[in-house]
Amino acid sequence: MGEPVTLVLGLGREVGDAIARTFQEDGHRVLVADASAERLESARDALEEGAATYHGELHTRLGLRNAITAALEAFGRIDNAVIIPEIEEGDHLLDFAQEKFEKALARSARGAALALRVISERLLEQEDLPQAGVQRIPQKGTITFVLGYAAIASMPGRFTESVGQHAILGVVKAGALELAEHAIRVNAVIAIRPREERSETWTARRVPLGRAALADEIAEAARYIASPQAAYLTGQSLILDGGRSTLSGLLD
Repeated sequence: MGEPVTLVLGLGREVGDAIARTFQEDGHRVLVADASAERLESARDALEEGAATYHGELHTRLGLRNAITAALEAFGRIDNAVIIPEIEEGDHLLDFAQEKFEKALARSARGAALALRVISERLLEQEDLPQAGVQRIPQKGTITFVLGYAAIASMPGRFTESVGQHAILGVVKAGALELAEHAIRVNAVIAIRPREERSETWTARRVPLGRAALADEIAEAARYIASPQAAYLTGQSLILDGGRSTLSGLLD
């Protein structure tokens, strides 16, 4: 066995590229997967030689298994998965359309639960990856979800997004308890993403630090969660909000 292997499932607009690059710079072998060929092409340009890719849907059991198979064919094992679920388009409760809403929840909550199931099944089939340095209890692997700020605080006009992101966070917490006895850690990074800066004056008026999280900052948070230094961390959310959660009201 050699370097750890990390899957990045879903690329988002720019965060996935940064996460894959950060893990690769840390010595991981990386597979990036997405349903968009254009995003995968962008990721290839951002990564060093040796990264693997998978093009296909990721919210079905078959799609997830195919992504894992691609990683096994390229690297022989997996050790970490970083999952970036798609963020739904804005909508209002009064525009509620049942069929569209149910499809969105299937992509989010059911997709997250399927990912935990399929990835953890593979992790349990493998031997632990030896950890150098300070002695720690071996872990089978880590699964980290990267979520938007809607996972913990909603805004008008983002009804389906908020419900879906909250649901995924519920999967993270319940899944962490289920998998703890199997030495698989499950956590989340929750961040005010760069797209918020393109939504009115969201960050300037509501975030003490006055900006969204940078893609590289989100990537560093994900790398820490997956590292041996975070071996006692599971079922938690690392929140990158520039002080937003401590602010009452709006900034002048």
